[in-house]
Amino acid sequence: MNTELNLTHKPFAALTLDELYDLLWLRDVVFVVGQGITAESEVDGEDRACTHVIGRDATGKIVATARLFEGKTPVKVGRIAVHTDLQRGGLGSALMAYVNGILGDRPGIMSAQAHLDAWYTRMGWQRVGDVYEEANIAHIKMIRNAG
Repeated sequence: MNTELNLTHKPFAALTLDELYDLLWLRDVVFVVGQGITAESEVDGEDRACTHVIGRDATGKIVATARLFEGKTPVKVGRIAVHTDLQRGGLGSALMAYVNGILGDRPGIMSAQAHLDAWYTRMGWQRVGDVYEEANIAHIKMIRNAG
């Protein structure tokens, strides 16, 4: 698959209403509809504290996203999502390369779905600890060291 992905990022306060709606819609499609996650609210009240990565396809539609708590050390990364129709086509790798670029020399931490362990490892992250349940899905803690 060769879908173009134009990546940008901005703090919550700079999002337009349309961007916010489209980001929340995408996360709902991926996490709630696609993965059946209903154990915790997708709209969790934390978005205002985040920098939001916005990935648009060639038509301008938002098809990928992530959020970063840049005020934390290490920077917490989460809500990494690529539209279900476009997964396994390289967009996730482009998204994570962009996230890693935002992090720069700062360390990062995330709660990742355990089945993506090897993929995140290829993206420069490393697993720490054992598998645990989050939102009824097996997760692992992953870190990206500074530098």
